[in-house]
Amino acid sequence: MTTIDTPAPATATTPHVRGWLGWFALAVIVGMQAGTIFKPLGTLGETRVADWVDLLTPYAVLGTAAMVLLRAGADRTAWTVYWIGVISFTLGHGLHLAANSVSNVADERVAKADIVHLWDEVVSHWIWYVGLFLVIVAMALALRDVAFRVGVVDLVVAALVTVTLVNNYIEGGTPWLGLVLLGVLLVAGLRWRPAPVANLLLLVGGLGLLLLVGWGAYWAIADGSVFPEFSELGWI
Repeated sequence: MTTIDTPAPATATTPHVRGWLGWFALAVIVGMQAGTIFKPLGTLGETRVADWVDLLTPYAVLGTAAMVLLRAGADRTAWTVYWIGVISFTLGHGLHLAANSVSNVADERVAKADIVHLWDEVVSHWIWYVGLFLVIVAMALALRDVAFRVGVVDLVVAALVTVTLVNNYIEGGTPWLGLVLLGVLLVAGLRWRPAPVANLLLLVGGLGLLLLVGWGAYWAIADGSVFPEFSELGWI
């Protein structure tokens, strides 16, 4: 029987790993953009329906990630990185959800208070995004020696995850953090070739850096802005 300290045979984990990776990707794509995706659902009393849906995000993202580690037979190192990521992700997400709800109250003196902005747009984002990064690193560590097929569909899904991450770094006001985190994933992908997981890391890190750097360069040239947020441009 496979334990979390002994890597499972690659042939035994292949189909299960791909499936749970797919569910993890879906959880990230939807959960990390829940506020925008579910915004049209409107309000429920003084709350937003999107915020209620967003309560499921940590369960979905961290639960599917844990299944990837289990199926891959992750070792202690991967699990340690995962649990540190779990703490950071849930803390950051909770801070963001609570402060973001306060920033949507009718009283503008409260909604636009500096302390609300600090927890909603600064502190929570850094903690939350670093947590997600650590969870991704934990899965990558667990999958280094696991053989699984990476097809066109897998690459498309990975690209959607990349766009989601870049969207978060831009709108979340953490582009410089994003440059560092995506750079680490790219380097890991280069070092871990020809492992299948390296292909996913190369796509996420490489495409992510291309999109993020391209966004910053375009607006710096266009109007001198430094990584403007979508909301600042009136896009959302």
